[in-house]
Amino acid sequence: MNTNYLNEVERALKATVIDDPDYKAFREKTTGLIVLGHRLPLMKEIESKGFSFYNESTEDILAAWDTIWRTTDIHEAMYLPLFYYRRHKANLDPKIWKVMKGWVDRIENWEHADALCLLYSIMYEKYPKLVEPTLFTWNKSKAPWKRRASVVSTIYYASKNRTPPPLKSVLKLIEPLILDTDDYIRKGVGWQLREAYKLWPEETLAFIEQHLTDLSAITFSYATEKIPAKKKAQLKAVRRRARLARD
Repeated sequence: MNTNYLNEVERALKATVIDDPDYKAFREKTTGLIVLGHRLPLMKEIESKGFSFYNESTEDILAAWDTIWRTTDIHEAMYLPLFYYRRHKANLDPKIWKVMKGWVDRIENWEHADALCLLYSIMYEKYPKLVEPTLFTWNKSKAPWKRRASVVSTIYYASKNRTPPPLKSVLKLIEPLILDTDDYIRKGVGWQLREAYKLWPEETLAFIEQHLTDLSAITFSYATEKIPAKKKAQLKAVRRRARLARD
């Protein structure tokens, strides 16, 4: 791969000077990468203007982005391939999945994690038999970002324009992580239960009730966002009684 492509991308990002120290400082708290301070709309604009390797073949473009993802030290540079493939989501195919599934190995912050999981969810929707085995492997990983990706890549916001995976698969991936102590995984589990409830309210509520006293506070908070207030109050009361019984 031509390393000039990495330099080209980083130069494009550095060419725009951002005078927003508060936002830059905020972002630096979420990552160990170098932060320039660009907000998402600006990064999308920079990516959409294109780079020289956009004239290459699909395979060469993927190779360029793969090297950039794996070698850059700049937070914003890792966002650009995610924006590129979001714009070209219709072209996501098994060859891209073969490369992109390895990108999770470099995840170290929730922003890149969620943006990557959006692409994974699209590929899971298009190629469930190809993608699902990897999600179940990640579900058992010692790496927390892989465990989180195994659930967040299932329903990336419930939508009438998306075809969700079977509820059985979603819950089978969630269940082993209910007692996980990683805060980002707890949030991810709660998020997926919330989205599952939008699609399958009765079945998801039954699952939440089954595991009610094992859900962490943050998981419960996310999972019950769409549940009617009266029912949510009842669930809280059960959790409260269980907590008092343990104390």
